[in-house]
Amino acid sequence: MTKKPKRKNFSHFICYFYQRRIIESSEKQLVNYPILSVTRIKLNDMRKYFLYACLLFAGVFTACDNDDSDGIDPSIPFYQNLGVEYNVTQNHTHIGANFNKYNSEGANLRLPAKGILFNGKVPDFLGMGAYMYMLSESGLDPVTFTFSRWKDQVYTNKASIDDVDPIALPESLTSVKGNGATIITWVGKPIGKDEYVQVHLTYSGGVYDINNTQEGATSITLNFTNPTSATKGTLFLSRVRELPLQESNGDAGGKIDGFYVHNKGVTFE
Repeated sequence: MTKKPKRKNFSHFICYFYQRRIIESSEKQLVNYPILSVTRIKLNDMRKYFLYACLLFAGVFTACDNDDSDGIDPSIPFYQNLGVEYNVTQNHTHIGANFNKYNSEGANLRLPAKGILFNGKVPDFLGMGAYMYMLSESGLDPVTFTFSRWKDQVYTNKASIDDVDPIALPESLTSVKGNGATIITWVGKPIGKDEYVQVHLTYSGGVYDINNTQEGATSITLNFTNPTSATKGTLFLSRVRELPLQESNGDAGGKIDGFYVHNKGVTFE
């Protein structure tokens, strides 16, 4: 069987957790990250915060080589990289998935039609980033991923908002320093095992991201310097927990990154 040539996609996805760039089309705007690992998606001119998780790092444009999964021997396992972000402020759920040949370092894969369903729905295939399949829905409902390789190879994995402990920005926080350190002590439990907390700050002219991975921590420090004349921005606080798969394709493994997100507007001091 002749192998189909790889299709290159020039990604404007930047790691959800670090820098983001914006790609605009008539219907979508992607600002990345992430996580994922974070991704943001703009649908119908509304900015959506996703994260999924861990996306491309370092703020450079890269090309993704995607293999079509058709024709790949069914004995070769596929790694499942899944993400669910619950934005409690916006009352929206953002869902993402990507598949790799053999393991997390393997070639990215494009599945056949309906090869992956989110709550029974066909997601958009973006062809770039760590979450090449994405879907945004209103509400905070549980998510079921249905991954089909062959008739006898169907893998189901689930996640819900209850899988990640709540986190929130304090009501007293209304501003951040435009030049200096701002310590944010969040409302919620300390950082636990297999999780971290992230702050993502957007403002006119740029973004700022920082993670805290220290288990037991209860605060995060923003060492932010405003390089623009912006006077206000939007602050996103996320707790991200790595969840195990319930069903794996062979020994390839995988993970589900669950995000609990709270955001609010702030001014710069």
